[in-house]
Amino acid sequence: MLIEINLLPESYYKAKRLKKMIAMAILISIMLVSIMLGLYLITLAQLSGLKTQVKEIELKQQEFTQTLLDMENIKRTNASVKENLGVINELKDKQVYWSLILDNFNKTLPTNVWLNSLNNKLEAGGVRTFIVTGVGLYKESVADFVSKLNDPAGFFKNASLVNMSEAVVNGRTSYVFTLTFQALEDAKIKPPRQMGVQDVSKTGVYGNNYINKEYACSLFLPDGWKVLNGKVTGNVLVSVVKEKRDISSRYTPMVTLTVKKLSKADLTPKDFQKESEVKFSKWQGYKKLGEKEFTINGEKVYDLEFGWTTKSATEKNKLVSLVQRQIFCVKGTTGFIITCSDSEEGYRNDKEEFAIIFNSFKVQ
Repeated sequence: MLIEINLLPESYYKAKRLKKMIAMAILISIMLVSIMLGLYLITLAQLSGLKTQVKEIELKQQEFTQTLLDMENIKRTNASVKENLGVINELKDKQVYWSLILDNFNKTLPTNVWLNSLNNKLEAGGVRTFIVTGVGLYKESVADFVSKLNDPAGFFKNASLVNMSEAVVNGRTSYVFTLTFQALEDAKIKPPRQMGVQDVSKTGVYGNNYINKEYACSLFLPDGWKVLNGKVTGNVLVSVVKEKRDISSRYTPMVTLTVKKLSKADLTPKDFQKESEVKFSKWQGYKKLGEKEFTINGEKVYDLEFGWTTKSATEKNKLVSLVQRQIFCVKGTTGFIITCSDSEEGYRNDKEEFAIIFNSFKVQ
């Protein structure tokens, strides 16, 4: 049996263990430095990302600030436009419709009177005073001129002769005169203004305008037409009839505005018309006279014109030929139908007034 004898000194082993410990310490230090370096790089990347986000937020903030400034500019511009429109409307309200005045003035001028000048000035209260100088062949012609200017049915009033003197004009004895007269207030001369939904607080008739606040729609009525009083039935919002009609007419011209809730929002005016035609196409003597699509005040509408026959209300066993025109308009899920009805002959006479009512329709 061999015996192993360690002849190396103890200091050798201590040095060897020390080297291992130093190597381990160096390795651990390298690992720690690597970890710290990694954390540092990660932190730098995060800081860089945060800086980018801050820049983006600052950029958006600048854009938002600019948007606010633009909105303020728009508000100021809008206020300025409204102010200018107010001035324009005020000037229009003060405007005299010279074509109407001069046309009516011309009708009052007798054949034996000639004018030299016509001037005017606006008095307090909106009354316009005119000063006229001219020549009349006879005294009676000048007197007739003054009388016509004072006609209660005309546009003028308070006509009076300021002075008149005899003179020889073109070798003939005539009468030089100066007279004054006044025009009615401008508001009475101007045709009534069409009003809108925004001008009133509740549904009703305002002058020549029917305005419905619930359905945000309006119609303008020509002179001689009136809204039927009393409660309307069904889906009819308003019924309008013509007062000043031909005395021989056996049928009263009528216009109705009807509203209907639609089953879907994407229905076109033509689709709406086709749905409605199913009912009245079964009427006695139904005959389609024409149809077309056009635009009224920015709204697309479908126009249908047709004729049919019905029994006379005054003459037994007699049929009356009637004509009806319908305008179909769709706003969201609400359908509007404007219908005019008249006898065949009356429809031809009232066609222009029907068109005025149709073309005045507005819906918001």
